[in-house]
Amino acid sequence: MPAAATLTLSPSVTEHIKLAFEQQKLSRPDIGSFESFLTTIADQDASAPLPLENETNHPISHYFISSSHNTYLTGNQLWSRSSTDAYKDVLKRGCRCIEIDVWDGGSSSSSSSSSSDNEGKDREEADVNNLASLVRRGLGRLRSRADSDVPAPAKVVSATDSPAADNEMMPTRWRTESGRDEPRVLHGYTATKEIPFRKVCEVIRDYAFRTTDLPLIVSLEVHCSPPQQEIMVEIMRDYWQQYLVPVPDEYSDTTPLPVLETLRKRILVKVKYSPPEKAASQKTPATKRSRAKSDTSASTDDDNGQADTSKKGKICAALGKLGIYTRSYHFHSLDQAEAEIPTHIFSLSEKKLMAMQEECHGALFKHNMKYLMRAYPKGTRVRSSNLDPAPFWRQGIQIVALNWQQMNAAMMLNEAMFAGTGGWVLKSQDYRIEQPDTAPPRRRRFDMSVKLLAAQGLNVDAKSPPTAYVKCELHVQSELRAQMPKDGKSKGGEWKRRSASKESCDPNFQGEALRFEGVEDADPELSFVRSVVPSTACMPLLSYRLARADERS
Repeated sequence: MPAAATLTLSPSVTEHIKLAFEQQKLSRPDIGSFESFLTTIADQDASAPLPLENETNHPISHYFISSSHNTYLTGNQLWSRSSTDAYKDVLKRGCRCIEIDVWDGGSSSSSSSSSSDNEGKDREEADVNNLASLVRRGLGRLRSRADSDVPAPAKVVSATDSPAADNEMMPTRWRTESGRDEPRVLHGYTATKEIPFRKVCEVIRDYAFRTTDLPLIVSLEVHCSPPQQEIMVEIMRDYWQQYLVPVPDEYSDTTPLPVLETLRKRILVKVKYSPPEKAASQKTPATKRSRAKSDTSASTDDDNGQADTSKKGKICAALGKLGIYTRSYHFHSLDQAEAEIPTHIFSLSEKKLMAMQEECHGALFKHNMKYLMRAYPKGTRVRSSNLDPAPFWRQGIQIVALNWQQMNAAMMLNEAMFAGTGGWVLKSQDYRIEQPDTAPPRRRRFDMSVKLLAAQGLNVDAKSPPTAYVKCELHVQSELRAQMPKDGKSKGGEWKRRSASKESCDPNFQGEALRFEGVEDADPELSFVRSVVPSTACMPLLSYRLARADERS
């Protein structure tokens, strides 16, 4: 076996390790020599998080799930490339809910939407509507110009994430060897580049269970015609047959959600539910009328909010049948009939959920104790920025979809939440067991102190050593109005401290303590400590670390 990789430790780090060794030696005389202790500390494998004991005998609605939004994109939401490598990346990093936006393969235009899984996704924001229209008009002019010219060999698209490079080549049709058009994956109404749906399914098959055998949810946003949906089903069955969830015996609207343990190495397809034709044609009682309407059609609005009378978004029966435990329904209210079907799931934007948190946060929390819900970023986050996931987790929302294209504060929180868990984290008892008086989770006051020792290897390639410091942020969520989040940001719930500055690549902070005292009305299991090492100069972040504030950390 090859020897484990070791680090070369700086004198300041070694000094603190020696102090720690001497303290342990007092209580554990058999600890061995300092040299062997130092070798263990320097082993890079020693810093890997230990796998956590995760109870798997609860229904899947009792877990938080590491989730990705628009997984196929490599950069921004308007003109970046789509890539199967993006799916490889998030799956290797422990993501357990990925998204695929699927469009017809027989046209280079993405304006013929048939069905959208997300409820009004990217359409609730007027700014996005206007931007989408501008992009489509620009693409239309490019197509008209291309049609009038003599066809030329296709140019190679640059890997750089820039609109200038992406405008050089328009989307192409995807066909099998038999010449059949096949569905493609892209962000509709934008200049993003596409990839074949078949290739995405192949990568998911190969990487779904490389890091964990816990189940993977595939969230489909379907814009395809019924014939193309049939091809989608054929492709998914070709690649995922051994992983797809089998239909349980006596399956009905009252079938309960399964426990996590029974879904190991399974792929759950999240797709809009479409009832049998005979059920849709029967007369529906007045109290259930909204259910039939929402079941049989997806959003029929175009990007300008006008009804598209030529196309009715409908999921074909074969595709709808794949959504066994993750049946998506159009959201009207928490009182609609579908809200009590155990296998339903609502997908709502951060903007809608923030409004609901103000208006009916008790009912929202109660719903999420038993049923699945998904949150996704609002449409104006065109640079792939992120919502703060913590306020949504604190409402019990299991699937908070984030843009994984860049590492930012939200992704750091996500890493801290799911490190060593396989992407599924059991909610605390207060988030999954309904109390008679629907009491909110128990909260308490706590104090915290972060002791800073030393760092090493900060910006070693620079001409001069950086002037670095440590900034600690305690992210909490309180029931106090002063700490309620606004627009997805928990500004009122952040407590910030910073250390003295040190001019060194290997700074010694000499045990300086950053204290957070008197944190009121907090839930430690969903509070996070974020430590970053910036520089007083204008340069990238030098280092970061984020962990949960409870005893798990």
